[in-house]
Amino acid sequence: MRLILPVLFAAWACVFCGVLSAQTNALTYLDEFLDPYYPGIDFPKLTTPQWIGEPGVDAVVTLGIDDMRDTAKYEAYLRPILDRLNAIDGRAAVSIMTCQVDPNDPQLQAWLAEGLSLETHTVDHPCPCLQGNDFAKAKSTYDRCVDVMFAIPGNQPVAFRFPCMDSKNTPSPRAFAEIVNTTTDKGNFLQASSSVECLFTSADPMLPKSITLNENGQERFRRYLPFPSFVNKVDNYPYPYVIGKTCWEFPCTVPDDWHGQNIQQPYNPKTVDDLVAAIDATVIKKGIANIVFHPHNWLRPDQMVTVIDRVNARYGKRVKFLTFKECVQRINQNLLSGHPIRSSAGGDNGVRILDLNQDGFLDVLIGNQQRQVARVWQPETNNWRDVEFASDSHGVQFVDNRESGDVVDLGVKFGRLSSRATVSLLVSNERERAIYDFIDGNFVRIALPSELSDVRTSVNGIDQGVRLRDLDGDGLSEIIVANPVTKRILKLGATGIWAERESPMLVAIVDDRGQDNGVRFVDLNHDGHDDLIVSNGEESSIHLYDSELGGFTPQNSDKPDLPLIVRDSKNNGVWFAEDHLWVQNEDTNRLPDGVDRRSFSQLLGEPDAQLDSAK
Repeated sequence: MRLILPVLFAAWACVFCGVLSAQTNALTYLDEFLDPYYPGIDFPKLTTPQWIGEPGVDAVVTLGIDDMRDTAKYEAYLRPILDRLNAIDGRAAVSIMTCQVDPNDPQLQAWLAEGLSLETHTVDHPCPCLQGNDFAKAKSTYDRCVDVMFAIPGNQPVAFRFPCMDSKNTPSPRAFAEIVNTTTDKGNFLQASSSVECLFTSADPMLPKSITLNENGQERFRRYLPFPSFVNKVDNYPYPYVIGKTCWEFPCTVPDDWHGQNIQQPYNPKTVDDLVAAIDATVIKKGIANIVFHPHNWLRPDQMVTVIDRVNARYGKRVKFLTFKECVQRINQNLLSGHPIRSSAGGDNGVRILDLNQDGFLDVLIGNQQRQVARVWQPETNNWRDVEFASDSHGVQFVDNRESGDVVDLGVKFGRLSSRATVSLLVSNERERAIYDFIDGNFVRIALPSELSDVRTSVNGIDQGVRLRDLDGDGLSEIIVANPVTKRILKLGATGIWAERESPMLVAIVDDRGQDNGVRFVDLNHDGHDDLIVSNGEESSIHLYDSELGGFTPQNSDKPDLPLIVRDSKNNGVWFAEDHLWVQNEDTNRLPDGVDRRSFSQLLGEPDAQLDSAK
């Protein structure tokens, strides 16, 4: 017992610290350079009733079949499934993730007429997409596939899936930032991905153990993950979320047919049972179940029909089968009020998704040239309430989309700067200098205090490295200014005056061009406070937060061996999860499990730390 209690206490302390960090910095994901894995069980929900636009529908199921090249093979496999969907709802709601087809193949037009959507999956199907030290090759196979899908008459592709995302750690922050969230040379672009796995676990209090556990008390769905260090997942979050301000992610449901054949042989009825159970969990959480399947002799077409029939018999019109195209259309219309997250040129359209009133449901902020409005979800009545940014109608823009297609980020930062506010916006650029506090369901505009007169969030569209983060855990954000010229931490005092802390920032968040300088905030030592890690080719260091100083102190004088977080100011495919730093890019595919990984213990130089990247 003396051995067990300290272990339990340590585990409880780590859980508490993680919750503290999540609560006090709930909006920091909006200012991250790019993280595909930030949502989890405690992240605010974007439920199906918020975007479906159809009363009585609690959940959505998408059926996305991968790897298409031979349309005849896919027609033969899909026909029983399409016929059953047509009989249920008069439409064949299947999305085909396509590698390579002839755009003029008549089968494609027949499918489009039935209601299918034709989506993208890379031309060459590389596993992983980034590999062989050749980033240009990865972008080419993606771009060519997108362009082919746009060349199909009448087709409007919206979604992409990374090849082998269910069997390997194939998606990468680098690929999202530099490929998926960009445009092709022909100007084509997509609006969504379905590449990250959603894993249901018994840690979710909304889900009964009869769904999340097997008869033997073991986790029902975790066993489908292909290997222990599989990290391409979010836990208990079956909702759409935004990656990098311009890409919707529709998380794929565990299990799929590949998972099933991998652990219990093809055609196993247990896979069908668990697919239905995962959809049951999705309905309870009012989410979206994105089912991945293939015509590769892993599940028969009649087994997929069985899944459809069991869901339809149990839920009827409470569950809607949609294509990815239909999902994006409904999100754009019903959630975003006609303002997609990508502009007509493919850039950031000034849409931000966040929980404004901290009620556990995501809300919408639209700030572009056409519209400046907040849309606040009313869960009691299942509708939206539109709120102007300020009583004097002085709206806030997040971006300025130029006719040239260039996007200028206007430097609006998110946090909590007043105890009366649930969310605060700080903006200081050429056109606006103010704080907007969301208080009691409305925005209150406050002129920028005199002590913040020299703080600029953006200068001529260049990010000045200003971030709002609660460093000391008191529930209010400090204002961090961290660029090559200025490094400061400002805190609101008891008298309501902003004062500079004696302990400054030691690193710049952005470089002299306002681009990513390879600085990340993460709680490395589990004390409930974010620490700093930086690695950009010139600087490589760790700075731990010191509660007494109210700032950061270097971990050691030696330059630690850290993988690059950025190279040439570009995302190098780094993220943090499960007490590890992870790297997935074109240089890691030959490492075990296709990733470089370093435990937090290893990063901190603890004596018993193991070199995880060598395992």
